[in-house]
Amino acid sequence: MPRALFRWQDATGAAGARPERGRGVLDGLDSVDWRGLEVADRNRSGAEVPKMLRRIGRADATTRQQAVDQAYIGLGDLLLAAEGVTEASTAALPFMVELALDPDTVARPDLIDLLAQLAGDGAAGEGDPGWPAAWQRQWPRLRGLLGDGDPATRRAALRLAADRTADLLERWHAEEDRSVRLTLLPVLGEAAAAEDPAGGLVAEVRAVLEGVLGGEDRLLRVAAVIATAPLDPQAPLRAVPMLLELLTDPAFAPELDALSWCALDREYPYDRDDVTDRIVGVLEHDPALAASFVAGLAAAGAGAGGRTRDAGLRRCALDEGWRLLVDRPGAAAPLLPVAAGMLADPDDDVRYKAVHLLAVLGRRAAPYADRLAALLDDPGESEFFDGTVGDLACWALTRIGDPRALPGLVERLVAPYRDMQGRGYCPSDPRRPDVVDVLRPLRAHAALLLPAVREALRDEVARKGWLVGELREVLRAWGEDPLLPGEEAPYPPAWQPPPPDAEQAEAAVLAFAAGGDRYGEFRSALASLTGHGRRPAPAVRAALAALRHAERRLSPYRDYRAFLDDEETRPAIDAVLALP
Repeated sequence: MPRALFRWQDATGAAGARPERGRGVLDGLDSVDWRGLEVADRNRSGAEVPKMLRRIGRADATTRQQAVDQAYIGLGDLLLAAEGVTEASTAALPFMVELALDPDTVARPDLIDLLAQLAGDGAAGEGDPGWPAAWQRQWPRLRGLLGDGDPATRRAALRLAADRTADLLERWHAEEDRSVRLTLLPVLGEAAAAEDPAGGLVAEVRAVLEGVLGGEDRLLRVAAVIATAPLDPQAPLRAVPMLLELLTDPAFAPELDALSWCALDREYPYDRDDVTDRIVGVLEHDPALAASFVAGLAAAGAGAGGRTRDAGLRRCALDEGWRLLVDRPGAAAPLLPVAAGMLADPDDDVRYKAVHLLAVLGRRAAPYADRLAALLDDPGESEFFDGTVGDLACWALTRIGDPRALPGLVERLVAPYRDMQGRGYCPSDPRRPDVVDVLRPLRAHAALLLPAVREALRDEVARKGWLVGELREVLRAWGEDPLLPGEEAPYPPAWQPPPPDAEQAEAAVLAFAAGGDRYGEFRSALASLTGHGRRPAPAVRAALAALRHAERRLSPYRDYRAFLDDEETRPAIDAVLALP
């Protein structure tokens, strides 16, 4: 980093080296043999650690933000290792504490966050064995950050005390800043949940939370519901009427948005959507109730119950319905009419998300087929996702099995990608499905669609388009030749592992049911067991029955593919359970 960034002018205007704050402790940097200490990046030297510390110590309000950020990032790269704290982390700790305590240190919350990350790694027993004792020596000084004069620093310091219930309670009783109190309450609840339930600390935390829940501050009441969940999972369920009343109050959103409320694991403040997402998260162990809560949000956003029409609240309700549904199959029944009720919404984004939700539910959306067909030419788009309302309505009809989706389907699917080399998306959000995922299930209509698919394949091959592979995959799934006339095989078939024998398949099922995440092996095991035709052992049958009725999607994905996988996996389980 250029030294010019850290030059200053004295009262006469003469430039010179800026005096370094914390000179005593930073002078001590030279007494450490940094070169002999291990850092996170094996290709770098420990001698870089004191350089980064000095850059942080020299920075002031005139230093460019980019320079400050680079100093903190550089220090983190040296000290945060995947395998835990390093020797250099332990050696740097007292100097980092000194800078954190200095109110003139620029971006102190960033430094405190780095300290908290190191503390977490050290508490896990990973890395340098000298770290725990070094941290204990520094804690009396670090504890003082909980009472620092800067609210942002106090909020950041809560991470350092996240497992110290007594210290958090003391801070609560002394804290007057509302933003710090909002962040503190959920931390306090999490810390108390790890204490002895019969101990006095838990009783005192419960009393604090009950007092806040019955208080006048509406934001603190919402935070108290979140904070109570780790101690009493049923408490948020009892608070649903109050939460709906607050979160759907038109006057509440500006109050919430105006306040800087951050969670410890978030870089940015909460807004109404974030708070709603957190609430649904503590309710989702009861999918039906969580879905009912989402329905209440949607009704309020639509103007029901005397509330003002609020498109933002309707979008939020559909977002939460989607996040709930992608994990919890039991939420489908109550969410289906919620989405259907928004098919004629004036807001494009609302219609897009409502149609998408109906599409992933497949044949369960059949009662709304006529309303979906009326949207086939709807050009409305979402702000962040590709495709139109009409595109998703067409897909929804194919999922239902409605032939109104078939005319022009292949051209509709292929046209948007003719001038594209690929597509980007977030694998946990609503999005237009891939071409292959729309067409592959339509084998019963192959006679009608085949000419258009082959024409599209000819065009893609001629243009060297990126849909060639998908269209060939569709043809294979339909039992058709994936090659064009005169074309040689473009590449050999992908290697497939040999199917497991019956014992291996049973072992794979048990491993998956015990919490494994190898979905491919699990699906292969199901196919193998069905192929062998042998009734599996009682333990395997019990594991499969539990999976069949599990309140989760049987898929590694968190977008529309989760529903497609789930729809294929559950019948495969049924086939194994039905073996004689």
